[in-house]
Amino acid sequence: MIGISQSLEDIAWIPRPRLLALRRLGIGTVEDLLTHFPRRHEDRTEFPHFPREESDVPICLCGEVIKTSLRRFGGWKKIFEATLQESQPNALSEPLVCRWFNLHYVQKMIATGQRLVVFGRPRLRGKRICMDHPEFEVIENDKEISIHFRRITPIYPATEGLSQRVLRSIIYRALNEISGAVLETIAPRGLVHGTRRDAIRAIHFPESWEARDTAREHLVLSEFFAMQMLIASRRFDASIRVGYAHCGNGALLDKFLKALPFELTSAQSKVITEIRRDLAARQPMNRLLQGDVGSGKTVVAIAAMLLAIEAGYQAAFMAPTQILAEQHYDVLRRWLEPLGLCIALRTAARQEDNAPLPLFVLSKTQRAKIPGSTRVSRVGDGVAPSRTFPETQSGEGAAYSRRRLPHFEKPWAIYAVKISTKSRRCLSPITRTIVLDALRHFHNKRYELFAACVMPDHVHFVIQPWPKESDDAGNATFWPLSELIHSIKSFSAHEINEIDKKKGAVWERERFDRYVRSDRDLQEKFHYILRNPWDSGVAQQNEDYPWVWTQDDERREESLFRGDAEISTRDASATQSGASFGTNDPQIVVGTHALLYENVSFSNLGLVVIDEQHKFGVAQRARLTTREPAPDVLVMTATPIPRTLTMTIYGDLDVSVIDEMPRNRGKIITAVHETSKLGEVLSFLRAQLEAGRQLYVIYPLIDETEKLDVKAASVEYELWRERLHPYRCELLHGRIPAPEKQEIMERFRRGETNALISTTVIEVGVDVPNATVMLVENAERFGLAQLHQLRGRIGRGGHKSYCILLTSDTSKETSGKLTVLEKTSNGFEVAEADWDLRGPGDLLGTAQSGLPVLKIGDLKTDAHLMRRARATAVSIFAADPRLELPENQRFRRLIVEQQGRTFSNVS
Repeated sequence: MIGISQSLEDIAWIPRPRLLALRRLGIGTVEDLLTHFPRRHEDRTEFPHFPREESDVPICLCGEVIKTSLRRFGGWKKIFEATLQESQPNALSEPLVCRWFNLHYVQKMIATGQRLVVFGRPRLRGKRICMDHPEFEVIENDKEISIHFRRITPIYPATEGLSQRVLRSIIYRALNEISGAVLETIAPRGLVHGTRRDAIRAIHFPESWEARDTAREHLVLSEFFAMQMLIASRRFDASIRVGYAHCGNGALLDKFLKALPFELTSAQSKVITEIRRDLAARQPMNRLLQGDVGSGKTVVAIAAMLLAIEAGYQAAFMAPTQILAEQHYDVLRRWLEPLGLCIALRTAARQEDNAPLPLFVLSKTQRAKIPGSTRVSRVGDGVAPSRTFPETQSGEGAAYSRRRLPHFEKPWAIYAVKISTKSRRCLSPITRTIVLDALRHFHNKRYELFAACVMPDHVHFVIQPWPKESDDAGNATFWPLSELIHSIKSFSAHEINEIDKKKGAVWERERFDRYVRSDRDLQEKFHYILRNPWDSGVAQQNEDYPWVWTQDDERREESLFRGDAEISTRDASATQSGASFGTNDPQIVVGTHALLYENVSFSNLGLVVIDEQHKFGVAQRARLTTREPAPDVLVMTATPIPRTLTMTIYGDLDVSVIDEMPRNRGKIITAVHETSKLGEVLSFLRAQLEAGRQLYVIYPLIDETEKLDVKAASVEYELWRERLHPYRCELLHGRIPAPEKQEIMERFRRGETNALISTTVIEVGVDVPNATVMLVENAERFGLAQLHQLRGRIGRGGHKSYCILLTSDTSKETSGKLTVLEKTSNGFEVAEADWDLRGPGDLLGTAQSGLPVLKIGDLKTDAHLMRRARATAVSIFAADPRLELPENQRFRRLIVEQQGRTFSNVS
């Protein structure tokens, strides 16, 4: 007998070469093997006659191979054909031709005289009935034929080196050798019927279709019940956490609402009431806010933050990208600065407190005229620079010159650098301190140092070179990397040799690990550097390693700001009465993932708002939301979530829905056209421009590629300038430097630009009421949800708007997808259709849900079973929240197991 948790490597009868293939399928134990459920079953007890007509429904057939042939076409391309004849043919029987294109291994597996079971869609090709690329299995007359033939046969997800026949035989033998006692039934008896052992056997090798369906229901209910017990335990844990009321009397909110140039919709007012009730309670709020594109979620979020601020607490507003964080920051400043609130921006590369969004660094003369210091955006592609000089709103007087820079260096660029010691020379603790001091010596003098780690035989650091000098015209040259690194090496090498009493070179030639191009790049490198001593084994997990440095360390040493104290100290000092943050602390902190980490500090965090939350993993959200005392949490999404998913993915949250659009929004008409209709579309676009409207033209790519027959924005831009002349067109995409992007968008907002030729960079955060037309080229390249988000950029004023989807793909799949957008502008209906097309796995993903991967259940087709499982789990926790009753104690282990599987899947 074998045990459920036994490793397959310990089972002698499993062939060693098969273990690697099994591991590729995620199968390492007996339990993994038995829960590798079939994706479908074939009825091999009897087969239908070969068809005479084609069919869209795949069918299972059996026949003898009477002929094989290999034909070449187009040079190196090959077609392998196997002609099958029914087992008992009659005068009307037609042979079936199975075809495989360029699959050379198939011809080695199939030979004349073999009996084949094939599964696929029959198609009429000329006068022949063919199956292209059918699934197939060779039936062999051996002692195991009863496992594979003349029965309802399981078909599994398989992989290279592991045929259906082999995998089926391994599972069959494992079922016969497993001990019955170890297959404990997961769900309570009132929810499922029969035992788990019988259900697992019947799902693999059912005696009848009814037995298969009964077994599947048992296993799906068990899987859903385990998931709902985990969700119920999360809700219970949240309800007993220590929290405070974070709700003021509403005077600040009333002042804000009266100043708005529009009235709230009844849906917005209803949701604000729900949030207000949660904020006033001592239990932490955990609420999901759903709303379609343009429904007014940001106003609701601001209302929640104002209530928390009025009670004396800080609010954090987290966005998934730096661009979106900056847009939220700009909106909040515009609306809340008149109320006297202090707002801060905190991303991995930029930090600002109530300062205008920068464009260019000023010349030395201009800098002298403006007091203070804020961050500026560098004029290179990549992340924004750090705390340096004031800014101006125009490009005049830009204080740098590209000509003066080395070819690989750019103004305000950020670099990750690694310098190894000569001949792997080991740095002692005291010499590591010298190296760290050398790096810090030039910080805020010649460069900004973001992070550094001195290892025994190398040093990693991330720096941003600063301007070195300016000429008479105000053009600045930046410190060259070679000069900066030479200074660091020289500064440290002399002292290291003195202490070690050695001579010669200390350092090898430096290596540039990465030119940091994005916020994500910077985060990845930043975290790699900070984790390096522990991940590499130089330091133990609970051991301190003093040669890791960030700017937060320096701020703590200098004690410049109260808000930069240690998180634990800061949280411990938070009081129930609120109003405990200092006068220098921002009341609202807007940021990206940077808010999750220790270099962003909060004095008295009361509310966390997470926008576009599906783009964050559950572990990332938890870093903000699991603080003590517990803050209230509001997560928002503009990607409507089908009801079944809200029971699962967000089952631990209360749900609010804004199901009403603002009154001043114009109607959006969507139409799908073939690319050949571009001439007619162009006439329509010109008519709209003549009427004073503006338009977007969207492309899936920035540049053309040989691999894809897809149009690109940069190539088509010049064509659009000719087509729409004399109207002004501008190009916008993600590789344009941030300041230029800002200027382009400002010109478009002011109406100076008539048409914006863009990629999906405008998908979120762009609000131009006069832009009423959107043309999407190669619309088949976009997902439904993305097209709906893009469409949300128009229809933001009182004018009727038009979304035109151009495609050259006439397939049924594309037609069906785009027709959804023609029929409805309701985001919830689009989400349901997207779910039908892609499934919940692609729609949200496990990392975002924090839930285990489903092995057999389907969230859509099994929604009724999910409701039953949820009701059972809720009733158990309502009666016994700590699972102390004898009949419920076994579920404790179930929750622990589910949590283990959960966080192994979270990115």
